[in-house]
Amino acid sequence: MADALMGVTETSASALANISQFAQVYLQQQSKLMPTVSDFSNLAVAGASSIKLPRSGGFTVGSKSEGTSVDSQIVTYAADTISLNQHRTVQFLIEDIASKQAMVQVVQDAIMKASKDLAADVDAKIIAELKLGSASTPDHLIQYNDATNEDIELVDILSARKLLSDQYIDPRECYMGVGTAQEKNMLAIDNFISSEKYGNSEPILQGEIGRIFGMKVIVHAGFGVESCFWHKSAVGFAFQQGVRVQSQLDLANLATRYSLDYLAGFEVLDGGKRNVMIAETP
Repeated sequence: MADALMGVTETSASALANISQFAQVYLQQQSKLMPTVSDFSNLAVAGASSIKLPRSGGFTVGSKSEGTSVDSQIVTYAADTISLNQHRTVQFLIEDIASKQAMVQVVQDAIMKASKDLAADVDAKIIAELKLGSASTPDHLIQYNDATNEDIELVDILSARKLLSDQYIDPRECYMGVGTAQEKNMLAIDNFISSEKYGNSEPILQGEIGRIFGMKVIVHAGFGVESCFWHKSAVGFAFQQGVRVQSQLDLANLATRYSLDYLAGFEVLDGGKRNVMIAETP
């Protein structure tokens, strides 16, 4: 029996799988907001087009009087639905001559850059949901106290904190997100504690610059002029397919086409009552 040789054809699938795993890990590391919201990817099974997350109200505590019966109560359930409808992709073509003669690892560098851009895309999807605070009573879409310059002030943070506390949410478990234009205003607030003063043993999130009243403050250009406050349970996301890397020869161009894509869903939860947005116009 002749020897069987295992070459590139037999190992390419395994190589691409390893690259895909690397790209997904890199995406998670580069994303600033994925660790701050709820991940339901374990529920995004094959064949599902959406995920339903049941939620309900609570009971009203009453008193029992002697000789009188107590009325039973019911709990009404509703569901938040995460539609798995976000199929996002980046593709690029690399000519063979470029990959052979370049001084850097062109393919590896391009995949890392594409993974970083996909991470920014995931953050943008999360921010879009964080800005969908409830407009019903009590209104979680409020206006800056400084209506002229839209500079965030301590009074704005206290207003958002109260709205979260009124929903029985511990503000110390919450996050605050500001754009790059608001960062200088945050640093000027006396109650702000810089992350440099945390101590060496405390983990710091990507983009985290400090805390105010226990809330971790994250700077992300995607927030723009708005500022958002949220609990981890305010937004849910699910990856039905993590980052996948595929390649295909393009003989017409003597090149290889690379494709990175993911399939996921993002949804604001609990009717937008677990997040607050402050904007120029509420």
